[in-house]
Parts: sequence; C-alpha cells; structure tokens
Amino acid sequence: MIKKIDRQISYSLATIEVDQSDTATVLITADLQQKRTLQTQATEEIYADMLMSGCGNYTRDEFLDAVNKLGATLSVSINNCLLSITLKSSSQNFKKLLKLTELMLNQPTFSQSELKRAVKTTSNELKHAKEDSKTIALIGLQNTIYSPGDRHHTFSIDSTLAALTKVSKSDLQQFHNDVMASFLIVSVAGDKNICKETTGTLKKLKKVSKVKKKKQYQSQKSVKSSVKLTNIPSRTNIDFSLGLPIPINLHHPDYIPLSFGIAVLGKWGGFAGRLMSTVRELEGLTYNIYAQTEGFINDESGYLHITTFFAPDKAVEGLSSTHRELKKLYNKGISTAELKKFKTIINTSQTLLNDSTSSQLRDLHSYHQFGFSLEEIAEHKRKVEKLTVSEVNQAIKKYLNPKHLIISGAGPTKAVEQQINKVCP
Repeated sequence: MIKKIDRQISYSLATIEVDQSDTATVLITADLQQKRTLQTQATEEIYADMLMSGCGNYTRDEFLDAVNKLGATLSVSINNCLLSITLKSSSQNFKKLLKLTELMLNQPTFSQSELKRAVKTTSNELKHAKEDSKTIALIGLQNTIYSPGDRHHTFSIDSTLAALTKVSKSDLQQFHNDVMASFLIVSVAGDKNICKETTGTLKKLKKVSKVKKKKQYQSQKSVKSSVKLTNIPSRTNIDFSLGLPIPINLHHPDYIPLSFGIAVLGKWGGFAGRLMSTVRELEGLTYNIYAQTEGFINDESGYLHITTFFAPDKAVEGLSSTHRELKKLYNKGISTAELKKFKTIINTSQTLLNDSTSSQLRDLHSYHQFGFSLEEIAEHKRKVEKLTVSEVNQAIKKYLNPKHLIISGAGPTKAVEQQINKVCP
C-alpha cells in the first residue's frame, strides 16, 4: 500500500495505491466558503439533488439507471458550504463511473421540470425538519456562536422555504460555476490504474475550469452564557446541544491537547468519557451524551459541542449534572491515569484503521481537505502520544470556562423553560 499527496495549482490528489484491488473509492470535496446569504442557502438546499437530475443527453432517471447498472454508488451532498462527492464501484466498472461523473460535472442540465420537482421535494423535507429537535438544537447553538453570513449560521426554515421558490436555473448554474472554479480536494483508493484514471479525469476537469480565489468569511461571536429553547410539543424528549466557542484553528498548538481533554470529557461514540460514566451510567439521566470539537475548517475557529437528550422531568437535573462535569474538568483537569487510558483508546482506534482501506481513505481525506501533507498528518498523530497532563490541563483551563456555556434545546420545553433558564451559570 502506497500513500501519496500531489498538490497542484487547481487541485490536490491523495492516493492510496493498493495492489490488485477489486474496488475503487473516490472522495471529492470542494470548499464553497463565502459570505452566506438566504439565497445561497436556498440554492444549496436543492443543488445536490439537481446536479444528479440529468446531464448531457441523460434524463434524471436514465442517469441514475446508468449508475445503478454498474453496481456503483455516486452521491452528492453539501454541509457547511463543503460539497462532497463520493464514487464507489468495482475496479472493472470504475472507468465508466468516472465518465458519468465527468459528464455530470461538465454538462448538468438543470431543467425546469426537475427544478420544480426538487423544490417541492425539498420543501416537504424542510417542513418535516421543523420536528427534527436534534438538528434544531444544534442550529440554535451554532447560530448563537456564529453571525449571519458565516458558513455555520443557518437561516430559519420559514425563510428558506420562501427563498426556495425564487431559486432559478441561472442561480443553479452560477452556483455550479463556483463549484467548478473551486480548488478540488480528491482522495482515491484503488489499484494503480484506478489512481491513474482518476488523475487523468481530474486534470481534464480543471483544464476546462480555472480556479477562482475566494475570499474567506468567518464571523465567530464573542458570546456569553445563554439559553435558547425551541418548544416542539410533539416530541417525547428534549434534545440538547451545549457548547462554547473555541477561538483557535486546527493548526494551533493548543488544538491537540484541548481535543484530548474534550475526549476525556465525553469521547464520541463510546462509554469511556466522564459524561457517559456519570450522567448516563451512574445517574441514569440519559441514554447517551458525547462531546467533541466541531466547526474547525481550514484556518477557521470551531466550538465545543456536547450533545444529549433528557426527558422533560429530568432536563434540569441532567443539565446540572453536565455542567458539574464540565466545571470539574475545568477546575481539576484530567489525571495521569486518564491520560494513559485515553492515549491507549486513541492509539487503538488508529491501529484499527489499518484493517480497512476505506477507513484509511476517510481518515486521509479528513486531513487532506484541510491542507495537511502526509508528514504533517503523521506529526499531528504523534503529538497525541507526546502529550502531558500539564499540556492538556492548560488547554482546558484556557478554553473551557463553564461560565461561557451555551445551552440550546428543542422539544417539549414549555413546562420546564423557567427552570432550565436557571441552570446556565
């Protein structure tokens, strides 16, 4: 297995070359970061659907059928102004899938009939999203931390619904032009021919479209502790997103020790974190509660995100317990035993990546899209092993002051709103 990163003027290509591989996977990311408006958000909502709704001489059904006949997967999504395209197929059919992807990007149709369908479908999805308490809680947190115009700020569903009806074919075409003028981050796993074919296609795509330099726009607020609640009576539990802004970027020397400390607090997806062992296991107040850093993109600042849910009658107790654990971490830091334990957990998860080429590709792409070289990726991971208790605790003390904690909740909040407002310090 050979790993390489080739960075050019208009694209960067990372490859994991695997001898005699039967499968091929390609991950493509384009950063559309710019000042976000209501109209660009509405266009984003339907762009991914429209991009796969016909190209060249293919109708939507014909195009999707052509992909399916290859036994392949081609997906498009947008999140936080990052466009993601994923290609998966057998090595035998990869060249045909690549041709279809190239056609999709070079000759999208954006027909009026498909636009009408996409607007209707997306409108229905947005109406259902009014009941999505978990997402609404997260948006409440993000909108408290980031100002309008930032990629992490989301306009209201009602505003977006109104703007959707105004999205035109020319809006979609201009949005697509911006996609094609973006610097492309591409990561591929497969045999030598797969890597070679991907390189050829990428060169052709970027030859047609030159990269336009974008002006970055970020507006992270300096916020104080607050509570934002959205009452959704139909829900059984109240979903919560708690957090606070972290004014550094991925490349800052404090990022690794801080993210390690946050893992001790509530490592995502497992039972090792303090929050799971206390708020869930010991006190039985929720089924899951996790913490991690989010929002760190390129040189942009991110935030702490704690996600959980509580029954309404347990919400105040649950939030108080969560705040207690954050306060304890802030005041006393982590122990030597926790440092050793979580180094082992993190090292084990890194070792497990080697069992799967697709896992290695996702890991490589996550670093690749934010400008890391192979040497920088390796050094970034080595820093975890070198961490000391003092370094981690200094970072915690610097950035995780519980007095700045923001609480965003969505669900049946009305009956406990006053009590929840008193939880925030």
